[in-house]
This record gives sequence, structure tokens and C-alpha cells, in this order.
Amino acid sequence: MYVNFSELGQGLLIFLGIVLLIILIIGLLKLIKTISRVNSIIEKNEDSIDEILEFLPKTFRNLYEVTDNIKDVTEVVVQTTATALGATESVEKYLVYIVDILTIIKKIFSNKR
Repeated sequence: MYVNFSELGQGLLIFLGIVLLIILIIGLLKLIKTISRVNSIIEKNEDSIDEILEFLPKTFRNLYEVTDNIKDVTEVVVQTTATALGATESVEKYLVYIVDILTIIKKIFSNKR
């Protein structure tokens, strides 16, 4: 009784093929089970999904309007900031004059003593 290596290799390959086929069948059964669960969840929540899909365009339109409003407000804030900076520079010039006047008045009254 001799063992032929080619027959042994073929037997081993057939065995591995059967094992692989069983693993694939188990995987396909689990995949089918998962897909059926997803399908049942979708069917159970079909009304909610339809409602969400109905309101999505309105929501995106509102979001677009809000971003436009934010852009407008940002432009106004930039303009106001620029105006405030200009006013600050103007006030700063007047403060320099006031400080100079107060210094002169201080010297006048300090010299009289």
C-alpha cells in the first residue's frame, strides 16, 4: 500500500475547498441575515425617513439663508470696527491736545506759587 503524493495533494485540496465552501456559505447566510435586519429597520422607520427627506431641502435652504445673513453681519462688523478705529485715532489726537493744554495750565499755576 503506497501513498501517491499527487493523490494526497488532490485530496488535501478537495478537503480545503470543501472547508472554504462551508465558510463562504456561513458568511453568505450571516450577510443575508444582516441585510434582512437592515431592511426591517428601514421598513419600520419608513415614515420617519420620508419625513426627514421631505424637510431636508427646506433645512438646506434655511442654512443657506443663515450663512448669507452671517456674511452680511460680518461685513457690517468689519465696517463698524474700521469706523471705531478711525474714531479712536481722532479721539487720540484730541487727547494729545487736551494733555498739552492741561500741562500748560499746570505750569502757569505752578509758576505763580
